[in-house]
Amino acid sequence: MIIYNVTCNVVLEAEKKWLDWIDLELNELSKSQKITATTILKLDNNTPSEVAIYALQYYISDQNTLQEFLKTEDQSLKKQIKTQFGDAVLHFSSQLEIIKEY
Repeated sequence: MIIYNVTCNVVLEAEKKWLDWIDLELNELSKSQKITATTILKLDNNTPSEVAIYALQYYISDQNTLQEFLKTEDQSLKKQIKTQFGDAVLHFSSQLEIIKEY
């Protein structure tokens, strides 16, 4: 199982609008077996307090499905975020693989 993680820094002024918007958008995605949206309560760095940090985690079954997801849904969602929110929402992505569950 692969977890595709998108961490989003959202300025507080846009947070409510972004949360409402992303909730609708995530319901439209089809390639993931499961999607979770989490907020980061504490991050050990110098992140300014005027942003909220969220992590969107897509649980994807295999590399082929991930590659298709990256070409379609992921690019589309990131383009829409840029169009809707500009620099009010900045994001970066990482790919994780579950190697063992406890």
